Amino acid sequence: MKVEIICTPSRYTERVRDYLKEQQPGGVAGYHAAPANLPLMLDDPEEFMPPGLGQGEVIIAINIHADLLVEVPHAVKGTNAKALIAPLEDPTWIRPGLQRQVTQACAEAGIESAFPKPFCSLVPTTPAVLEFSRLYRVGRPEFEISLEEGVVAAVQVKRGSPCGLTEFVAEGLVGLKDDGTLVEQAGVLHHSYPCMASMALDQETGDTVMHKSLDILRKAVSDALERAR
Repeated sequence: MKVEIICTPSRYTERVRDYLKEQQPGGVAGYHAAPANLPLMLDDPEEFMPPGLGQGEVIIAINIHADLLVEVPHAVKGTNAKALIAPLEDPTWIRPGLQRQVTQACAEAGIESAFPKPFCSLVPTTPAVLEFSRLYRVGRPEFEISLEEGVVAAVQVKRGSPCGLTEFVAEGLVGLKDDGTLVEQAGVLHHSYPCMASMALDQETGDTVMHKSLDILRKAVSDALERAR
C-alpha cells in the first residue's frame, strides 16, 4: 500500500513523511506542496491540484486550503486512491462544516475518509484506513513494555504517532525504574520532543489538541505497564 501526502509544508509534515518512509521504504508515492498565499475562495480549485495525485491508495491531506481539500476526492476519483485521511493537529485546519463537506465528497467518489484529531487518535473503522494503520503502524499508541527487576528493559511501539513522538517516548522510558512515576515521566517526554499538536482551544471539546495527545499517550503507557506487571 502506497501513500501520498498533499500539504502545506512544515516541520510536522516532514516528520510525518520521514516516519512513513521509515515504516515502508518506497511506500510514499508523493509529497505534494500545496500552493501558498491562495485567496480565501478559489473559483477553480482544480487548477491548483498537483498533477498525478491518486498514485497512492491513501491520500493524506495536511493543513491545505479548504477548497483544495473538498476538491481532493473529485480529483482522485477513478484512480488508485481508496481513502483520504485529513488529520487535525490544530482545530482550525478543518472546521466541522468543512469536514461534513469532505466526507460527503469522499462518499460520492467511492473512497473512505478519516479525520483524526490529532493523528495519533486514529482508530480505523474502514478497510483501507485499517490496512494503512497496520502497515505503517499509525494510530492510537500501543506499547509493549518489558520489566526486569523493576526497571524498564525494553519498549516496543506496536502503533503510534506518525510525527515520531511515540518512538521518542519509548526510547526515553528504557532504563527508568517502575516506581509509580513512569506515566508522569512519559508526559515529560511528550513535552520534550515536542508534540506538534496545537495548544489552541478546540471549541468542540473545550480542551486543546495537545492535551488530548498527552492523555492518549499516558493511557497507552499505563495500559502497557499493567500488562507488563
